[in-house]
Amino acid sequence: MSDTNLRVSNYLETPVLRIMTCGSVDDGKSTFLGRLLLDSGNVFNDQLKAIENTGRGTGSNRNAPELAFLIDGLKAEIEQGITIDVSYRYFFTQKRKFIVADAPGHAQYTRNMAVAASNSDAAIVLVDATSGVKVQTKRHLSILSMLRIDRLIIAVNKMDLAGFSRKQFRKIKDETARTIQSVYDHPCSFEFVPISAKEGDNVVRRSANMPWYGGKSVLELLEELEVDDSKASPFCLPVQFVARDSGKRYYAGTVISGSFSAGDDIIVLPSSKRTTVKRLSVAGRDVTGAEEGDPVMVELADDIDVSRGDRLVKSEKDLAQGNTLSCRLFWFGEKPAAAGNVCEMKFYSRRIRGTISQIREKFDLDTVRRIPADVLNQNEIGFGRIVLSAAHFCLPFNDSKDLGSFLVVDLGSGDTVGLGTIDSVESTGPTFPYATIVNKSMRASMKSQHPMLIWMTGLSGAGKSTIGNLLEQRMYESGYHTYLLDGDILRNGLNGDLGFDAASRRENIRRAGEAAKLLVDAGLIVIASFISPFMKDRSLVRSLFAKGEFCEVYVSAPIEECIRRDPKGLYEKVRRGEIAEFTGITSPYEPPVNPEITIDTSRCTPQEAVEQILNYLAED
Repeated sequence: MSDTNLRVSNYLETPVLRIMTCGSVDDGKSTFLGRLLLDSGNVFNDQLKAIENTGRGTGSNRNAPELAFLIDGLKAEIEQGITIDVSYRYFFTQKRKFIVADAPGHAQYTRNMAVAASNSDAAIVLVDATSGVKVQTKRHLSILSMLRIDRLIIAVNKMDLAGFSRKQFRKIKDETARTIQSVYDHPCSFEFVPISAKEGDNVVRRSANMPWYGGKSVLELLEELEVDDSKASPFCLPVQFVARDSGKRYYAGTVISGSFSAGDDIIVLPSSKRTTVKRLSVAGRDVTGAEEGDPVMVELADDIDVSRGDRLVKSEKDLAQGNTLSCRLFWFGEKPAAAGNVCEMKFYSRRIRGTISQIREKFDLDTVRRIPADVLNQNEIGFGRIVLSAAHFCLPFNDSKDLGSFLVVDLGSGDTVGLGTIDSVESTGPTFPYATIVNKSMRASMKSQHPMLIWMTGLSGAGKSTIGNLLEQRMYESGYHTYLLDGDILRNGLNGDLGFDAASRRENIRRAGEAAKLLVDAGLIVIASFISPFMKDRSLVRSLFAKGEFCEVYVSAPIEECIRRDPKGLYEKVRRGEIAEFTGITSPYEPPVNPEITIDTSRCTPQEAVEQILNYLAED
């Protein structure tokens, strides 16, 4: 067998190792990976010719930018000399095949690094021998710990610039080891290798420039690294979509853990309906079984209701059930994470709305210690609790990476703003809508009215409360059953525990919306008066109601007129510096884009505003 055929044969038979390179910007990650590919014989001749033609080096001593070009694919990356996106490369040796990801080092691209880590078995952390551990290095190590990447190779790079000094290597090694021990709260293995990615020392072959180092090269360590697949995970198949063909229904998805076969008894979650696997197919061919990583089409023996986001399992006892998650959060949204934030949690194809009920600690990257915190800013890692709106079946991240992780999605923008791993699940049991004998329609029929929420938003002093009171009086006189909700009313009771910081104000609006929902369910017409400055919060309240049950009224007035009226003396307190954050002055107000009603109180009286609302409701 030729050498080429032998290598191809070994490539097909050996297990794949998924690795990533990470570290701070300019620590040489792309150059290291370029050197690794080049010296292991995994660069094609046309690629080699391309970097030789860059004009930045000659002969065998190709410099760092040239080698980085093998990895950096975007034009902006090459122009700036940095990695922006995650670059994936496939290569193999006589002993093993690899998928390697080069993660960006800049803080603004930290989320990309987290994505790469979530799909890796091990990590190579680059540390600059001339500058040591940086803040971004600590952040990357914290993320690796959070995602349970427990096999590390610490490549102390640029040893050529440090004069191949053994003393300098030991200094960086000790500093990095202390950092790892601080951020990892569970066992992990790590090896230190002094390298020069530019010159090739100890990357693929051992270096003669550092005779004091008796260890192996980075590639030798990678070839010997063990992949631990011993922990058995329970079978779970999230349904990604439902297909119909010739009158039959098929459920498609990728097996995220465990295995199953045709004929197996399975359970559909969260409905807990039971059935049997009638048929399995992979890539259009019938198969007898499927295992983790296989994309499959499943035909069930019974015609039961299965939807996108449901999960097929063998036993409910294999998974923990609950709606309260103690978790770790890596936050990369621009707006901070805090108690009261309502987001969408994405568990593969299932999405569940949830509320951050607590942020209790975060990593201080300067001291690499946990410190008390109630807010997570961008690129911070912390610990807290999330309460889901419905029960979910999952596992702690320690037991299953796939079943114990989730993404956090902003409800307003749809952007992914966080990554979470589950530490524990409270067995609170499932939550189900309570079907009462007397329902909303019956209550509304008895009152001879259409229950709804009239939500008035606008600056303080625009006239919301005045109009709300007059509107309720008119509707009461006409025989309608109403209830007036006002910010002051709720803060004297239900919301008395909330402050006036950004997170508390968001929670104030969320609770107001939930309270209004209950009152509408009781058959009432609810009139709510809240500044509610942010569109995202108002959209959240709107989403709680059926079509035709929510009427947004924008009570508008110029800020100068609001200041002139100042019914509660709040603007005067702002002027004296007694209130720091105040909507319209030091905090923004986002006007509604398409409200059902817009009222300019600088152009009409409160009585005329009430008539405008009543006329709209009569037409509707």
